[in-house]
Amino acid sequence: MHFFFAPERRALPELDQNGDGVPDWQEALQITEPLAITGEPGADYVPPETVTEQFALDFFQDIVRSENYGAFGTAPDELVANAADTLAQEATDTLFTPADIVITTNNSPEALAAYGEAIASIVVSYSEDGTQSETDILVQALRSQNGDDLKKLDAKIDAYSQYVDTTKNLSVPSSMVQEHLALLNSYQAILSDITAMRNAFSDPMLALLRLKRYQDDATGLLVSLNGLYATLVTQGITWNANSVVYSVISINENN
Repeated sequence: MHFFFAPERRALPELDQNGDGVPDWQEALQITEPLAITGEPGADYVPPETVTEQFALDFFQDIVRSENYGAFGTAPDELVANAADTLAQEATDTLFTPADIVITTNNSPEALAAYGEAIASIVVSYSEDGTQSETDILVQALRSQNGDDLKKLDAKIDAYSQYVDTTKNLSVPSSMVQEHLALLNSYQAILSDITAMRNAFSDPMLALLRLKRYQDDATGLLVSLNGLYATLVTQGITWNANSVVYSVISINENN
């Protein structure tokens, strides 16, 4: 018969190198700096590609770091608030500025009238004839759980891409720069909204964020378009009865 004896156990001395009464091992857990990871990620590491993936990663890291901070950590409600702020930033667009457009010093009535005609022509040329709205298409896809239904958004994405590109490249009288940028940025906002909806199954969090602001963006587009033509009319600009302008917006030239 064989007997096995466990090795003798001895208590390890608690070191306190700085003499503050707190053992070294306990001080090591009370870190107040973010965790630092050194070295290159492994070959199998795939960085986050969507807002949903990045948010999940950041939120997890915040929780881990908060737990390791001990008494210096972030409270759970603060973590949630910070996460909400981060998500809100993801739905914020980078705005076009005067440096992004072509500005002309020609503010003659003829140039302003031609500019208004060009804006209306862009709207008419790239209008999408689909009967379903962007949100209707998204709701249908979510209810059916069929990603192929989202393909119906492709034509709308193409239309708004054309709105952005052609409006950005249009020569703008200097007196209309503010109104032009408001319209251009409205186009870009809705393009971002619809693009996010198109990717609802691969990045649902971004789709939700953009969907929440979609109605405001649509209202902003209408306000921008109305504001642009109101400014032109205020400057005394008129168009002939057959102008494409009147097919885009109703103008009361008596106001």
